Amino acid sequence: MSKYTLQPNTQHGVPRKEVVRQFLYFLNVIRKNNIFEFGSAREVRSDFETIRRFGTLESGALANTARRHPERLGLVDDDGELTFGECFEQVTRLATGLLKNGVEDGSNVAVMALNGRAAIFPLCARQMAGYHIFMINANSSGPQIERVLEFHEVKTLVVDQCFYERLTETTKKTCQIIIGHVEDSSSLPEGVLTMEGVIEAGSPNLNLLPKKPTKSQHVVMTSGTTGMPKGVVRRQLKSPQGIGPILGAIPWRRDMSVLLTGVLFHFYGWGNMLLCLFTGSTIITQRNFDSAKALEQVERYGVDAWISSASRLRGMIGYLDKNGIDRVPGLEFVTSSGSPLTPYEVQKVNQKFGPIFHNCYGSTETSGLAISAAEDLAADPTLTGTIHPGSMIEIRNDDGQVVPDGEVGEIFAGAYDMFAGYTDPSIDIKTQNGLLRMGDRGYKKGNKLYVGGRADDLVITQYGEKIFPSELEDLLIRDSRVAEVHVHGVQDPDFGQALRAYIIREDGVNSEELTEDEVRRLVREGLSDAHTPRDVFFVTDLPRNPMGKVIRPELPGKSTA
Repeated sequence: MSKYTLQPNTQHGVPRKEVVRQFLYFLNVIRKNNIFEFGSAREVRSDFETIRRFGTLESGALANTARRHPERLGLVDDDGELTFGECFEQVTRLATGLLKNGVEDGSNVAVMALNGRAAIFPLCARQMAGYHIFMINANSSGPQIERVLEFHEVKTLVVDQCFYERLTETTKKTCQIIIGHVEDSSSLPEGVLTMEGVIEAGSPNLNLLPKKPTKSQHVVMTSGTTGMPKGVVRRQLKSPQGIGPILGAIPWRRDMSVLLTGVLFHFYGWGNMLLCLFTGSTIITQRNFDSAKALEQVERYGVDAWISSASRLRGMIGYLDKNGIDRVPGLEFVTSSGSPLTPYEVQKVNQKFGPIFHNCYGSTETSGLAISAAEDLAADPTLTGTIHPGSMIEIRNDDGQVVPDGEVGEIFAGAYDMFAGYTDPSIDIKTQNGLLRMGDRGYKKGNKLYVGGRADDLVITQYGEKIFPSELEDLLIRDSRVAEVHVHGVQDPDFGQALRAYIIREDGVNSEELTEDEVRRLVREGLSDAHTPRDVFFVTDLPRNPMGKVIRPELPGKSTA
C-alpha cells in the first residue's frame, strides 16, 4: 500500500468563473441577511487577530464568539451545559493538555466519538495545537480502526468508552488512548487517560500554544463495511463563500438555538456545527437520538432549528404519530441530508412541523451541491434541491455524454469547496470534465435537481423497465400497516435482476394483516407488474449507518419477523 498524503495532487473542481460567481452570490447573501457580527473597529481587529492565529474554522470561530458572548449558552450535550466562555476555556485546556501528553504540532490525532463534547472539543482544539484530525465512523470495526491508525501514523486516539472494547490489542498497545465520553468511571481501563483528565491538567494560558501552529488538515474516514475506509481530505479554503448557498436557501440567523443531531464525524454535521459557532448559536445535541428527549429539548431550550437526517426524522414522525401529536410548533427550519426521504415522508415532515423543511444533497467529497428552499420542497416533494452558484452538476448517459434536461443519467458534480483528494493516493478518483462521479442517478430541470437513487440501485426487471427502488418505498410507506421499508435490486438467475423489499410492520399489525402477497398486490395495483418485488421479507429492524443509510451486507436473506 502506498504512503498516505495530506496534500493530494488531484485535478477536479469548477472553473474560476464559477468560483467568482459564487463569491459575488455570497457577498449578496450576507449583505441581505446580516449573518455576521462585526461590531466596532476594535472588535473587528480582534476578530482578525484571532483568525490570523487560529484560522477561520472551528478554533477561530469559537474564540471570537466566546470573546463577544462569554455568558451565552454554547453547548448542551449528555454531559451538561456550557457557556461559550466555558467551551473556549475547556478547548484551550484540551489543546495545551494534549501538547503536554505528547501531541506535537503537525502530528495526527484520530477521534471516534458520538455527538457531544468528545467530538466537538478535539475538532475545535486542532487549529490551536496544530494537529491534523481524523474523524472515524462510529460503525468502523476494530480491524478497520487499526488499519486507519497504522496507515496514517496516528499515535493518539480519542474514543468514547462504549467503543473501547472494539479496539484491537494492537491498537491498545501502539496508540495513546484517551477516553472521550465516560459512561462508567468504575470500569475504565487501568492507566488510560480521559479527555476530562487531560482538560483538567491543561492550562487556559494561550501563550503555551504554538504561535503559528501547523495548518490543521481535517480528514473524514468515509463509512465502509469492508476494508479500510477512504480518508477524505477537506480542502483548506481562503474564502468562506462555500456557505453562501446554505445561507441563501436556509434562514440561518444569529443567536439561534439549534438541535444538532446530524452526526459530527460527517461533513454535514461538522458544517452545521461550524455555522452555529459562526452565528453564536447554541448547539444542543445527543449521543444517541431519542425522539422524546428531542421534543423535551425543543421545549426547554426554545429550539429554533433542527439539523437532522432521514433516520432521525423517520423516528420522530413515528413517535409523533404513535403519541397522537399532530404538530410541533416554533421551529424556523428543519434540514436533512444523507439518506433521502421519500416524497410521502417529506409531506409528513411538513405536516408535523410546518412547511419549513429543507433537503441538502451532497457528499463528504463535494460538500453541499443542491439545497431546496422550504417553499420549493413543499410544492414539489420529489425535488432534491436547487443548484446554487459555485456548484456544477452534469447528467451523463452510459456513454459519458451530457443528456438534455429531464433525461435520467448518472450525476457528476463539483464545487468550490469540494475535497482535496484521498489520503491514499492510489485510489482512483472518477471524474469527467473535472466533475466527480457521485454514484447517483437522476435528472435536472433547469437549476433543479431530482435524484432517483444510487446508480447501482437502478433495476432492469424482466419486463425491460428501468425502476428505482425508491418508487416502491414511497408507495409502501404510505400504507398505515408499514412502519419502515427498504427496497433494492438483487441478482436473478432467470432475468438478471429482481427487486427485494424489506418491511417492518407497524406496531399492532400481525402477519395475517400484512403478508408477502398483500405487499405485492399493493405494488402491482399502485405501480405496475414490472415493479412487483420478487422477494418480500419482514424484519424487526433495518441496520443503518450514522447517516441513516441501510447497511445492505447486514440485511438477512429471509424474513425474521
